[in-house]
Amino acid sequence: MAILPPVLRGSLWLGLLATTTVVIGGVLAGAAAPSDGGRLWSVPTIPVRPSADLLLALILFYGGLILLVRAWLKLRRDARDGGVSVAAIAVVIVVWSLPLLAGPPIGSRDVYAYAAQGRLAEEGYDVYQEGPAALGDDPVLDAMDPLYLDAPVVYGPVFVAMSSLVTSQTGGELVSTVLAFRALAVLGLIVAAVGVWDLARGLGRDPVDALVLSIANPLVLLHLVSGAHNEALMLAFLIGGVALGRRSWGRFPGIALCAFAASIKMPAILGVAFLAWPWAMEAPNWTRRLFRVAASGVEAFIVIALAGRLTGWGWGWVDAITGAKPVDAYLSITRVLGGAVQLATGLDAVAVLTVARMAGLLLAGAVTAWLLFRGRESAVTALALSLLLFAVLHPTTQPWYLTWGLMLWAAASAGNPNRVFLAVTGSAAFVVLPVGPQLGLVLLENNGVLSLLLAAAGLALLTFSPGGVLDTADERPRRRQLLDTGLVSVVVPTRNEAANVEPLVDRVLASVDGPVEILFVDDSDDDTPAVVEALATRCPNVRLLHRSAEQRWGGLSGAVVDGMEVVNGQVAVVIDGDLQHPPEEIPALAAAALRSGGLAIASRRVPGGSDTNGLSATRRWLSMAATRLVRTAFPRRIGRVTDPLSGFFAVRLDLVDQSRLHPDGFKILLELLATHPELPSVEVPYQFSGREHGASKASVTQASRFLGHFIDLRLRTSRPWAGAVSSQRVYRSA
Repeated sequence: MAILPPVLRGSLWLGLLATTTVVIGGVLAGAAAPSDGGRLWSVPTIPVRPSADLLLALILFYGGLILLVRAWLKLRRDARDGGVSVAAIAVVIVVWSLPLLAGPPIGSRDVYAYAAQGRLAEEGYDVYQEGPAALGDDPVLDAMDPLYLDAPVVYGPVFVAMSSLVTSQTGGELVSTVLAFRALAVLGLIVAAVGVWDLARGLGRDPVDALVLSIANPLVLLHLVSGAHNEALMLAFLIGGVALGRRSWGRFPGIALCAFAASIKMPAILGVAFLAWPWAMEAPNWTRRLFRVAASGVEAFIVIALAGRLTGWGWGWVDAITGAKPVDAYLSITRVLGGAVQLATGLDAVAVLTVARMAGLLLAGAVTAWLLFRGRESAVTALALSLLLFAVLHPTTQPWYLTWGLMLWAAASAGNPNRVFLAVTGSAAFVVLPVGPQLGLVLLENNGVLSLLLAAAGLALLTFSPGGVLDTADERPRRRQLLDTGLVSVVVPTRNEAANVEPLVDRVLASVDGPVEILFVDDSDDDTPAVVEALATRCPNVRLLHRSAEQRWGGLSGAVVDGMEVVNGQVAVVIDGDLQHPPEEIPALAAAALRSGGLAIASRRVPGGSDTNGLSATRRWLSMAATRLVRTAFPRRIGRVTDPLSGFFAVRLDLVDQSRLHPDGFKILLELLATHPELPSVEVPYQFSGREHGASKASVTQASRFLGHFIDLRLRTSRPWAGAVSSQRVYRSA
């Protein structure tokens, strides 16, 4: 354990307890058949036969998953301060994986289908024309999900050849076959981990955080380690290809690896597109660009054709995929929406579901094309988003499909808070049963409503445990002292607002009669800091705090928090640097904050206030919808405030506990209101104006950050929750 720093030992033992509990609960729930031979585990059959009381088994299973998600979040928090090596994270992941490697497959029966399909190929059947049912009464069929008995294989020729090789080497003995598939999956994850590490380093991200987000992820442990899904092999070649393809000398090898990954599972073909197109756009003219696109396509075609030729399976897998009948997956968004339309309209169910599934794939394809051609995101990020979109809109969506994009997303965003990432992947770990959906029917048939409610209450006790057990709010309160009661401090967070700096300062100085300081907390990459510095030489009231790229935690909200820690006045007035907030209202806000004894908010939603001149109809509707969402989610803390998303307010700094503030994005007032419910507040009307210079910071990315911040804040400020604050201060953006 010398390689493991003390700070990680708590996470290590908590995660080991979690995976052990998951395996025990899964075994007792039927992931292993009731064994009479003293073996570690035995192969289950359909119908499911739990080895113990199913309700108790599922409490153990889901309780273990709760602990595993918490251990994952704790590991990330413990590793975030630096000083933790990649080797230490690898040790933690290996220890967490030990029970999952020893136990039976948890979460699905797909690995048993791989074994049956491998046997089918070994026996000489055309796996792209016939399903495993062609094997007759072979015992290998007893363990696999009945949904796939008549379904042809929809995987590429490379994976079919691997499956055939595995079953031939193990002699068809199922336990050995499952362990062999699991060994292949683990080998794939090791290669994928190296690729994630390399990508994170190449993108200027934190490789340790990238590995925690990707390989230590509960979805990966549950479905790729225990479940041995072939995503592990696909991702090994896909991520390796993307990592190579980012290098000028590695484009052709990278494209070849991505094409080879598609010969395992089709979604990896997107990697070819997202490597080829940026390379093509580097060419000086369209002739060369088209040549590079064509060369990439020909290379991918040759690799896939060779894979089919050398394995002997040719192109039959393409026909199998296009002609496959979608499995009736209960998690499919298109199935749920299509079903809702069918119920509402009474139209033919098959036709409606067919249209819904096609619409989902077309939407995913359209967004992928947009991501590919617009060129604003990095190729890695865009590819990750595309894979995640296809995973969610796939006709047979499964939780492990999220792994298609999450590893690339982790590499491209490590060091950011990634609150949506944490919430989505952490939640997705819970949407499976230990041995597939059939177990749900057994549960409902053998337990009454009262028993189910008691089980839910038991899990709730694990989820909503007393604050402090795993609470991360371990910083001591920090409040500013010895502040100047006669000074008004104006905090202006800026990013690329050079044209607005001088007009803003002129209007502030013209509006405030008494002593005033104006602090620009700047995250700009243009000449905004130079403009502020030049102005500061002429005006002693103006100061600059410029944050370099690695210091820009929390976006513009983090800039406000940093500014509030260095200004000198008792009252700080926060105002945007784009002149959409009228500086003439600063004196009224400062006076109102002193009168209220806490917080004065410039509001667009009280009589006398308006934003009709500053926002388009669409943005105004979105703002009001977000406001309604926030006020509904925080009825006691924020419900009293009409405009909790305002960026213009005044606050007494001696009453603010800086240790509570962990914002993300640009809604610092939301963070302040939710974390300081004891602060009295008053609202002052104002007229929101249109922007005169520069570009708005509103974007899809900012909307995503707002959603993640909102989720994190709701959890973090719920007294019974002992879980998942993602502190912004310690993450370093590239």
